This record gives sequence, C-alpha cells and structure tokens, in this order.
Amino acid sequence: MGISRFNSHFNDPKYVLNRDGKTITIQTAKQDLVLKIIKKYHENVYGKHMKGYYVEFGNDTYKFAYLTKRDKKSNLSKSQKKKSQSIAYSQMPDHIIDTQNSAKPITDDSLIGNFDFSTIIDYRRTDGNLAINQDGTYQMTLTQHSAQKLSDKTDSKVVMTTLVESGQVQSLYGKMYLTPQNLLTIDYYYHGQNQDRLLPKSVNLKVNSKATGNQISQAKLRIEEDSNQLYLYSSDYTVRVQDGQKNTKANLLTKSNNTQTDLKDAIKQTKAYYDSYKGNPISSNADLMQLVGAISDNHHQKVANIGVNFGELYGTNIQPSDYQGFSVSGSKQPLMQYLFLVSPSAYSENGPTVKTTKGKFLIYGSLDNKLFLLKQPDKDSTTVTWTLVKNFSLTVPKLKFSLN
Repeated sequence: MGISRFNSHFNDPKYVLNRDGKTITIQTAKQDLVLKIIKKYHENVYGKHMKGYYVEFGNDTYKFAYLTKRDKKSNLSKSQKKKSQSIAYSQMPDHIIDTQNSAKPITDDSLIGNFDFSTIIDYRRTDGNLAINQDGTYQMTLTQHSAQKLSDKTDSKVVMTTLVESGQVQSLYGKMYLTPQNLLTIDYYYHGQNQDRLLPKSVNLKVNSKATGNQISQAKLRIEEDSNQLYLYSSDYTVRVQDGQKNTKANLLTKSNNTQTDLKDAIKQTKAYYDSYKGNPISSNADLMQLVGAISDNHHQKVANIGVNFGELYGTNIQPSDYQGFSVSGSKQPLMQYLFLVSPSAYSENGPTVKTTKGKFLIYGSLDNKLFLLKQPDKDSTTVTWTLVKNFSLTVPKLKFSLN
C-alpha cells in the first residue's frame, strides 16, 4: 500500500486468501486490511520478476505481489536499465519522429477519416479518437479514467491520463496495422481532482526509431472491416460492446466529425494551459482541494505533517459561513475564501479532525493564499477555530517534461 503495516507484536502481518477467492485479508494491528482481488498480475520490473494480483482498496487499484526471482545484471536489457530523463519543454518537439517520412498512401477510402471508439485499458475506461490520413499516417488520442470494476454501470469521472499516439498505417500479412512512432503521455493529478479544471502533472514522450530503439511497449493494433463495420483490434484493449455492434471481439470504430489536436500542438497547449493555471490556481473550493491534493501527492499523502486520505471521503459542497471560527479571545475570525474536507489517513484519525454528521474529517480553508486547518478545541463543543498550516505553501507543483 506504499506504507509499512505491522501486527500487534510489530512483526510483519500475516495474510490469507479468503475462501471465496476474491479477497485477501491482512491481519494488521489496528484493524484487518481487506483487499479485493481484480485479476492476476505478473511483471518483470527492471529484472525483478513479480507475481501476485491487481487489488482494490478504497477507490484505488494497487499491485499486490511478491518477488519470484531476479535477473542477473548481465541479462538486463539496455531498455530496462534506462529511465526517463528530464528535458526542457522547448526541446521536446525536436525529438518527435516525422511520421510522413516513408509513409505509403492509403488506397482504401473506407479507412480514411476520424473515428470514435470506447474501450477499457488496464481497467481504465477509455474514450478514443482515431484519425487515419490518406498519406498513410495516423494519430490516436485516448482519454483514460481511473480504474474500476468491469461490472460498474457508471464510468468514473476522474481523468488519469491523455495519450496521443502517432505513426504509420502499414499493410502486413494482408491486413492493416497501426505502427506507432510517437507516444505522448500527459498525466494529471487525480486525488481530489477538479474535473472542470484538470491540473497536469507530467508530460512524457516515447518514440520508436532506429536511433533510440523501440520505447513504445504495447500490443499490435490492427484494423479490419467486418459486415460493413470497421473494427480496431488490440490484446491490450477490453472490448466495450456498443449498440448495433455486430462483432463483439473487437472495438467498433464509428465515423466522427471530431478533430484532434496535433501531437506537437498538444505539448504547446499543455504548457500554455499549465502556465495560465499557475497564474490563478484557486478560484473555487474544488480548485483548493485539487491543489492541496496535488501537493500532498508529492509529500507522501501528507499536508505538512498530517496524513490525508483522498481514497476515502472528500468534498467541496460546503460554504465558508458553515464554519465560523473563533480566536482564543472569543472574537470571530475572518471567514475563509475557499474550503474543503477530506478523510484523515489511518495514522491521523486521532489528530485534529472535526466531527460532522458524516463522520470525522480534516477541514481545510484558504485565505489570502494561505492554508488553514479547522480545529475543535473541545470535542463536546461546536466551537471551532482556524489555525495556520505552517511550512506549507499553496504553490502549484512543477510540470515535468521527460523522454524515455
């Protein structure tokens, strides 16, 4: 879970797979930790072979695994040893591969145009748009939402990532394949996210070329026509069957008038949007919550020294007048400009929480670009007071640009 947990004797806790085979119970000191099993997981992480399960805890998905073996250093590929490197924003466009170079024009007009589709990638419900051009190039934009159960009826509103992929359409084995050459990944802060005003976290570019090797790791993408309908095949994608879809083993492509932002322009627009955001980061309760959530993400889910848990309950549907604070002398404190509430982490439950009808929460407010925490001097009294959160700056985290 990203933190150490022990049993009542301060030893590593035991865990058991429940009889239903769908949950794992870890016997920790305070209370049992129950993880819901989503599916099996195995991965080679820089020469470390991991095996276990994708599990769900709170509203987030984690990898619960153990190490089965390590590769010898001599067996590690160069691609495994390399990590993404930071790059200046102005230099990133220079590394984009020209997809028009050596591309072969498409003669089948039915493949040309813009197409919408809906799929699931790693349990993330994904909205996609595919643009196929007559010159034999393509661009695909994917918007991925937070992971959730396949059985969920409603899509999560939390946006995790925007992917912009470009490359060439190639005829192989008598079929049409999408061969990627560039993959731009824009990640967003998602804890306490304001979906009306996303905060970008990082921008990463991967390319496939003779000079760099193949940095884009994904299953093959193939396009086929079936019963006068166009389909996109990929073993990475879980099919979401659409109304009127005849082939249920692939992703239906629907002709669309939607247009995409060019990959280079996506980089420019993200930077311009971030700069504008940075100039005026807080203009609502939702903005304050998102900014504090983003800062806590970069400080081990802590606000100053207090742990917060955006995987549980949080909200912005409160008014400054709902929480009038009083100073030690008994005088009224100024009303906050913006505020929000969030569940405390397990290690902060006995901290400065305020009791509400929905439970105990940490309630934060901002005034003159400073962060305050609401405290309840006496737990049996409704009197509350605002205290300044020391050593905490409401500064937008830096937008990171990197190459793989």
